[in-house]
Formats: sequence, structure tokens, C-alpha cells
Amino acid sequence: MWCLFLNCLIMIPENTKPTNFFKFEGLRIYHKSVDFINAILSLSNTVQTNAQKIIIDQFLTEAGHISANIIEGAGRSKTEFIEYLQKAKSNIGKCVMLCALASKQSLIDDTQETDIRNELMELTKMIGALIISFQKHDSVNNPEV
Repeated sequence: MWCLFLNCLIMIPENTKPTNFFKFEGLRIYHKSVDFINAILSLSNTVQTNAQKIIIDQFLTEAGHISANIIEGAGRSKTEFIEYLQKAKSNIGKCVMLCALASKQSLIDDTQETDIRNELMELTKMIGALIISFQKHDSVNNPEV
């Protein structure tokens, strides 16, 4: 009887979708940042020179740091989360530089450069909006005296 009861607690009905165990998986910005990593990863197929390989490797590192900072911040306090979001914005800035370098090294064409820059701008806006929403929420709950 007890085993049957435990079995009911542990089993998840097949027709239900599991909820996000990890808090960051509920954030659109996280999914957007993973999509960005995937887009940069697809550029690795076009690498022809050692210089291009170095650029792509660094690009992937910085793109990964965007997601990593979102993940790490999501599990912390609001103040710390804002700090990690600001770090993610710094990683976006580095990606902008790497995008320009990739263009100069003929790793990407003008259209790809524009698309990547647009993705980076959208990530920046989303992070900025998230930071502002935290700050507004804090100012409403803790008005200055």
C-alpha cells in the first residue's frame, strides 16, 4: 500500500508537460541567448583560416558567458541578479566587437553582420528591460523616505 502511494507521488502523467525545474528556463532572455549561441555555432562551418577559428572560438565563449551570467544570476537575490545581467550586457558588447572583427576577416557577410548586430541589440534591450523591471519593483516596494 505504501509503495503504491509513493508510486503515485513520483509518477508524472504522460499527458502533462513537466514544469521548469530550473528558474532560468522560464526566462525568454535565457532561450534567446541560447539561440544566439546556436547561430554563432553555425558559423564554425565556414571557418577557413586559423584567425577565423580564433574569432569563432572567442565569439562562442562570449556568447556562452551571456547565457551563463543569466543562469547564475537567476538563482540569486534581485540585486545580485541585476549584477549578473550587467555582466551579460558586457559580454554582449564583446560580441559586438567580435562581430565587427568577423566581418573584417570575411567570416560573415554584410547581411549576417546586420542580423547578428540586431540579435545583440534585442538581447541588450531585453536585459535592460529586465533590470528596469527589478528596479521599478524595488522602488515601489521600498520608497525612499
